[in-house]
Amino acid sequence: MGKTITISEDEVKKWNLNMPDEMLEAVSNRFKLLSEPMRLKILRVLCERERTVQEIVNEVSASQANISKHLALMHDNGVVNRRKEGLKCYYRIADDSIIFACYLISKSVVENLQDRLSWIQKVNNNLTA
Repeated sequence: MGKTITISEDEVKKWNLNMPDEMLEAVSNRFKLLSEPMRLKILRVLCERERTVQEIVNEVSASQANISKHLALMHDNGVVNRRKEGLKCYYRIADDSIIFACYLISKSVVENLQDRLSWIQKVNNNLTA
């Protein structure tokens, strides 16, 4: 993850104008895939480096069956790649844009919460003044 990505406002506007309706379902499916907290935990672990299934299980404290189910779904949807080495299966992030998207959404959530907290503090100050 050594890339720097710059997205201009014009590129975003073009996306809005050029996105065919058929693509919206694919985009929606990607968001659905990322809407599961366990998958986000797995991605967070994989951000650091490639991991075996057992390493992922240990990091997120979940059952191997549960982790394997999520990894299979993410693999089938092109989010992670896997390779076998002997009896071990290693997973890594296949599409760095997923990590950038998660970062942007996380940053937005934090900023929104900070704005709400600031507003609540302002209201409380007005009530106590």
